[in-house]
Amino acid sequence: MAAWRADGRLASVTTAFSRTAKRSYVQDALRHDSARIAQLIKDGAQILVCGGRGMAAGVAEALSDILAPQGLTPAILKAKGRYVEDVY
Repeated sequence: MAAWRADGRLASVTTAFSRTAKRSYVQDALRHDSARIAQLIKDGAQILVCGGRGMAAGVAEALSDILAPQGLTPAILKAKGRYVEDVY
C-alpha cells in the first residue's frame, strides 16, 4: 500500500475494526468523512466493497445518503463499473 500511495494510486487509508474494544464500522467511517468521500466520487473514484453482506448493506446505505446530493446512487455507479462488491 505504501508503494500505491507513493505513485498516486492510493490517496488514503481509513480503517474500521468491529471486533475490538473500541468498535468502529465502515459505514460510520464513510459518514464521518462524507464530504471527502463525495468529492472523491465526483472526481472519478472507484468503490470496492469486500466483506459480509451486512457490512455491504450498511456501506450501500451510507453511500446512498452521501451520493444523493450529486444525483448518484450505488446502483448508478455499479452500472458504470465504479462500484464493485465481493460479499459473502
